[in-house]
Amino acid sequence: MKKLLLIFVMMIALASYSQAQVIENFESITMNIFSGGTNGAISVIANPDTAGNPSGYVAKMIRGFDGDPWAGWYATLPTPVDVTANKYVHVKIWKPRISPVVFKYEGGGGNSGDVYPIAAQTLINQWEELVFDMSIVSGEYVKIVLIPDFESPLTLTEDIVLYYDDMFVNNDPAVGSAPVQLMENFEHITLNYLLGDPAVDQSSMSMIPNPDKSGVNLSDYVIDFLRDKDGVPWGGFWSALPAVIDVTENKFVHVKVWKPRVSMIKFKIEGGAAGTIEIESKYPQTTTNAWEDIVFDFSDKTGTYPIIAFLADFVDPVGLTEDIHIYFDDIVLNNDPNPITPPAQKINVDMTESGMTAGSQVWIAGALGGIHGTWAEPGTNPANEMFDTDGDGIYTITLALPEGLVAFKFFWGMGWANGDPAPGGDRTLQLTNTMDVLYKWGADGIVVPPASPTIVWVVNMSYQMAQGNFNEATDYLDVAGTFNGWDGTNHHLTALGDSMYGITVENFTAGDAIAYKFRINGSWDTSEFPNGGADRTYTVLDGLNEITVWYNDEATGINDPVQNTYNIYPNPMTDKLVIGNMKDVTKVEIYNVTGQIVKSFNYNSVEQAQINTSDLNSGMYILTIYSGSSTSSTKLVK
Repeated sequence: MKKLLLIFVMMIALASYSQAQVIENFESITMNIFSGGTNGAISVIANPDTAGNPSGYVAKMIRGFDGDPWAGWYATLPTPVDVTANKYVHVKIWKPRISPVVFKYEGGGGNSGDVYPIAAQTLINQWEELVFDMSIVSGEYVKIVLIPDFESPLTLTEDIVLYYDDMFVNNDPAVGSAPVQLMENFEHITLNYLLGDPAVDQSSMSMIPNPDKSGVNLSDYVIDFLRDKDGVPWGGFWSALPAVIDVTENKFVHVKVWKPRVSMIKFKIEGGAAGTIEIESKYPQTTTNAWEDIVFDFSDKTGTYPIIAFLADFVDPVGLTEDIHIYFDDIVLNNDPNPITPPAQKINVDMTESGMTAGSQVWIAGALGGIHGTWAEPGTNPANEMFDTDGDGIYTITLALPEGLVAFKFFWGMGWANGDPAPGGDRTLQLTNTMDVLYKWGADGIVVPPASPTIVWVVNMSYQMAQGNFNEATDYLDVAGTFNGWDGTNHHLTALGDSMYGITVENFTAGDAIAYKFRINGSWDTSEFPNGGADRTYTVLDGLNEITVWYNDEATGINDPVQNTYNIYPNPMTDKLVIGNMKDVTKVEIYNVTGQIVKSFNYNSVEQAQINTSDLNSGMYILTIYSGSSTSSTKLVK
């Protein structure tokens, strides 16, 4: 059945749409290391030195002694930085030696090149804030690069560890000035433990790399809840949020949980005007040793709440004989009661005009992560090959990656030689949990498939109303035909005013030959052309098809002063239209329903005009007659 488009339904849907709120995902920007040496690595850890930097978490980089001088990392920011408005980048650095530090913006309006701090590093084994003047470029940028130890030639004889934190931009070069836009601070909401006697209950929580990147959770970092066997049933955490949550429209809290046993899970919201509430999950936990999206229904509450609490393993008595590890992640508020499913991101590229060598393979490479790696050279990672299974020249790969912004590029053949020449360079895509997008080799942007053929029907009911056959207050009009199984139940026309009724139906196929009739009150006894009269027929064209008719094609007998004054006939039109009493008429114009002029004629003292209308499509038109300083308009139908 074709899909019915009703404007008022769309308006209701838009009005009820609410934006999901990420309460905490325990993630930072994805830092892609390059040239770091054999042991090079980047991670987020608890701050090892809070003197001079009280942050709870910072980024750690292992810099291999056998790396390159320019060893560092790059990231794609989720929100662009406007360098024109905020030209200073601030970064806190902790390093075991003095060496140059470089920051870059790439992409956007042009690469900044290597930029060194306004004041060079002066401290070792201490936190120090460095400031970079990036006014060499302007506009918006999403790709940043940090090279924190740019010694050339490199003189290291062993690996070193350095830390960095609190990366932000503003328009003030002063150390200690306030951020305007935070790029990353590696922090998460405060986790205040719900514990029993501290001498007995040694439960703890820490942020760690995700130990099981699979299923519904492919995140880099999660919280590890070490659940002491001697802990309390209500073990968990509470947190005063930096931004309140609002359960007025978004009613469902989701938390991803990994547990070694099945037990009750609870969530609590506190401090709202509607009162505190602690509830069990909407659906019981069903899996162990695997990630599961747990949902909590707060439909009974409304308003804002500043405090949350999470109890991941509510068993009384606790019943453990040894400590266990429970992991949780991605606390999100939205209006979807359904647990999320594993991601499936389908990316397609049209290679029909690429000029690729016959038999070549097509690859995707980028900052994808997981099994796809970070800019893995085309041909080296089987997980990155794209396939054309139906021979239409469109190659496809389905990813299973966390939601977020990724950068990538298409290639054909082995190696980096044959990269996609799209003018914009590397492509970026905001991944959602499920998506299907199409690109074209050599062209920027996502290809928007052409809209399927759509029919807009407009029916004039004025004659039926005048004859007492249709009461607009109590009667309705529908359309039934071959496209809906001759059942117009879900295809009622909407009143458009001025005795006109309309409906838009989409998802036809060009070339479809359809038959149909309009009906009053869904009855075949009051349908068009009763007693077995012929059906209306139409062959669907590409794009928008506009069809305007009179019900039963009955347009005669309408007392239209314009048509009577100028003796206009026939209406409905056939292959010609006659206009009489033209002595003072200077111009005649015919418009279609979208307001476009389809015919225009100038006259000088003629009695009658005959206009050829054989080239006009079936539908409604407006005839405008200019006489002296006045104009008159009337409706015509063909």
